[in-house]
Amino acid sequence: MLLIDPPAWPAHGRLWSHLVSTDSYAELHDFADRVGISRRAFEGDHYDIPQELYADVVAAGAVPLEGRELLKRLRDSGLRISKRRHERVVRSTPDAPWLPPGSRADVIASRQDNPPPNTVVVRAAVRDARGLLVVERADGHGPDLPARTVGEGETAVLALASLCADLGLSADSARLLGYVRNVVSTPDPTYPWPTPQACFTVHAVPADGATPTAGSWCPPARQERELGDRHWWPLLNPRAQDQVHSHP
Repeated sequence: MLLIDPPAWPAHGRLWSHLVSTDSYAELHDFADRVGISRRAFEGDHYDIPQELYADVVAAGAVPLEGRELLKRLRDSGLRISKRRHERVVRSTPDAPWLPPGSRADVIASRQDNPPPNTVVVRAAVRDARGLLVVERADGHGPDLPARTVGEGETAVLALASLCADLGLSADSARLLGYVRNVVSTPDPTYPWPTPQACFTVHAVPADGATPTAGSWCPPARQERELGDRHWWPLLNPRAQDQVHSHP
């Protein structure tokens, strides 16, 4: 079912509504396409609808509902994606094939100062004129960002500092870009991370002209080809953020 709340949320000089589906993201995207709503209005689990389009969306079949009831129904449907202030869901993959059945992977851009709770891996995005610093994955599946698992009793901030030190860089000016969040309610024996949520952060780390002690530089011309299938890629590439994927 498609639901919309009244225009009551002020931003950019107008009021906005939330358009959601309690059945699937696919239904939500199909409806938005049908009524001409840009994918850029998608916020992970809803579309932001400006007040001047509210009547058209209702006429097209969305059911008007008070905001609190809409949120309750979205939560009950299992399609609600939580995020912190100053964060935006840029991609969400229900039934992610690399996770146990029924799981979801969210990619969340963030302007928060601190990593989210349940961070289990930190990654460093080191960029300068030479390109993006990459290392070969231990499983042999191509290049990835330098990463470090957060140890038991260790904070994500300390893990990032240790990762940067291993690279011969400083974490003092590191900035959180966002994170990938696995939402797994029913793990299988092969799933190694905490449940129901585990976060994998990406931090921009300035090179400041230094030569890292590990990895190699991937020049801009090769980055999308070699790294575009990594789950964290939309956090580094604004164009990828506009490509909404409701399914793998």
